[in-house]
Amino acid sequence: MRTRRLIALLILFFALSSHVSHGRSSIVEIGLLSKTKSKTIIITPLSGAYSLKYKDSVVYMLSNQDLLHVSVKNGELELKTLNGLLGHFPSIHLVPQGREGSFKLKPVIPYGHTRAYDDALSISVLEDRLKVVSEVNIDKYVAGVVKSEVGTNEGIELYKVQAIICRTYALSNFRKHEDEDFQLCDKVHCQVYYGRCDQADPLTGLSYIASGEILKAAILTTGLVLIDTTLELITASFHSNCGGQTVNSEDVWMLPKMYLKSIVDPYCVERRNARWKREIASDKWLGYFKKVYGYPIEDAGSRERALNFTQTSRAPYFQNNEQIMLKDVRTDWRLKSAFFSTSVEGSTVLIQGRGYGHGVGLCQEGSMEMAERGKSYKDILNFYYTNVALIDIASLRFLLK
Repeated sequence: MRTRRLIALLILFFALSSHVSHGRSSIVEIGLLSKTKSKTIIITPLSGAYSLKYKDSVVYMLSNQDLLHVSVKNGELELKTLNGLLGHFPSIHLVPQGREGSFKLKPVIPYGHTRAYDDALSISVLEDRLKVVSEVNIDKYVAGVVKSEVGTNEGIELYKVQAIICRTYALSNFRKHEDEDFQLCDKVHCQVYYGRCDQADPLTGLSYIASGEILKAAILTTGLVLIDTTLELITASFHSNCGGQTVNSEDVWMLPKMYLKSIVDPYCVERRNARWKREIASDKWLGYFKKVYGYPIEDAGSRERALNFTQTSRAPYFQNNEQIMLKDVRTDWRLKSAFFSTSVEGSTVLIQGRGYGHGVGLCQEGSMEMAERGKSYKDILNFYYTNVALIDIASLRFLLK
């Protein structure tokens, strides 16, 4: 069993490494604009010149001062530049002439935000819209995701943490869109990806703080992923703030993971999302439990327990009632977390909550605090994920020798 899992990881590694073209290795293919179903886009090089290819033939050389207008017409791509119509093609491939290249992409129909991307791009027609796939070095992709997910106001140790989490998630979901001929997409369920980790906004030119640190963190941790004791890539889940205690994965997703166990977290309790409050009319609160769960609110004792509920440590159920999962109460009432207590104030129920998010895995605000206190990225990862190992996926081949 151990050998089979190693082989599976090696297959993944060689699949990733086999994407080599024009000196670019470790390429991942990310489906872009799938949410907007774009019909027309404009592409402009940011750095470096690009070859515009159909199959193996160069159709046009796109320079920094040029732009490419791409739209769907009669089931094919219609290509225009500042020099006029290039023609109609089933598909095209934009390839940087040097080792590095980046470009701006502007959705026109429907209208969308201008974003910048690294490396190569392929475009074809899918039904009546453009199928746009970014072919990007995995470390550049990781940096772009970290910037999209975390922002640019943290330290390099936290960026290393998020880079490893991002890479682990990406590789564990490497075949999520295999039937669509790319590996991942840019939507939330594949990790938010707004493009390259650029030093400046591609539209306004405004500088981003610490973009260079994010890219540096991705490169310094290149190849590093988290595996469990069975040699499988972990589900590297994270959330905003756990409120002082993370939660077992089975209490949220009904799926136990040996490395996603509840721990007491002293680091996040003074951070921004550690505490919250909400007031709900008592009759609505009680009516909800009656209607959804058949809770006996007519009984004085049951009614009192429904109105006055206390969690000193995380519990999976409301008042130990296994029919009422707190994760479901949270979802139904759109509460910030399932870690809350209630009390009565006049005709309302005061809900006092702790944390923000599902509470499984790494607490982002806790990890921020740990980094600020001088903890290393390894300290942070081992604190939130139990019984895991940090390994360079490229070194796995030696384990089979």
